[in-house]
Amino acid sequence: MAAEGLSAPGDAADDRQAAFHRRIGAKHLAALWVARRGVDLSKPAAPTAPALWRFAEMRPEIMTAGALIRAEDAFRRVLVLENPAFAGELRATNTLYAGLQLVLPGEIAPCHRHTQTALRFVIEGEGAYSTVDGERTRLHPGDFVVTPQWSWHDHVNEGAGPVIWLDVLDTPLVGFLDTVFRESWTAPLYPVRRPDDTAPALYGAGLVPEGAGPAHDASPVVNYRYATARPALARLAAAGDIDPCHGHRLRYAHPMTGGYATPTMAAFLQALPAGFRGALYRSTDAQIVCVADGSGRTTIGSRTFDWTRGDVFVIPGWHAYAHAADETGAVLFSVSDRAAQEALGLWREDRTA
Repeated sequence: MAAEGLSAPGDAADDRQAAFHRRIGAKHLAALWVARRGVDLSKPAAPTAPALWRFAEMRPEIMTAGALIRAEDAFRRVLVLENPAFAGELRATNTLYAGLQLVLPGEIAPCHRHTQTALRFVIEGEGAYSTVDGERTRLHPGDFVVTPQWSWHDHVNEGAGPVIWLDVLDTPLVGFLDTVFRESWTAPLYPVRRPDDTAPALYGAGLVPEGAGPAHDASPVVNYRYATARPALARLAAAGDIDPCHGHRLRYAHPMTGGYATPTMAAFLQALPAGFRGALYRSTDAQIVCVADGSGRTTIGSRTFDWTRGDVFVIPGWHAYAHAADETGAVLFSVSDRAAQEALGLWREDRTA
């Protein structure tokens, strides 16, 4: 016989508990045992939906946006990748924002700063540069650019054609913490205060200046160049070191700590050999993936997404997935909130999915 007040759901005692829960709501109270009734807490809710955006379909739209508004007049001229599960919320995953940004020849995306950390992966174009806290770096396809939170940054295109990159920011996470701040610089461009690409020269050889420390928790390396990262993947492949789920995978690292490039987001570059068929895998971090090169497909649960260069897709957290590459092989760039999850001791993976 059940103790008083602990009767099984559906009986008169349960009805009284539900009524009690509703009544105390007027006093801004809730009965936990009623509110959690029927909720499965044995695994993550994983609200993010699998999704794919094809670059061939997005590019005409971002170019149309280029004809509609100047970069100087836009908040930022970006087409936001909205996850179907979060329509109207400007979210690609539950914690991350993503979008395609366009800077046309001769344009300036004016200088500002914000408390969100921004990561950029260049998809198309040459001749543009970004300036981050007074250091200018030229942009090339495949480059991974770090803009630490509260860093002054602007973008300029001095080339002959459009430059398009993927933006990933921790905006939903920072917004949930209600710590979003933003301000504009007094001029369109921030003063250049160091020689171009100072950070790679200082930190790129595995050395750090004596007594020096980064101004932010994020990596002092402004630009992790694809021209350097791609050969590193090739050397990893030549060594025969292959992960059955990820292929040949490298993590973008903070040169002074060995940790992730930013405190909230982890970024990776991985090569899938020709004909690669990955084993099933899942982890708690939802991933935003951009195809740097090649083609293939990713199966997420019961859905399969075919992708090629420039496409962007989302793998929800705690959804089993497997990558496969065509005969050309493929290179994937990915970002997730794994850095924040690991810092809080929450991240986990499952290779038996």
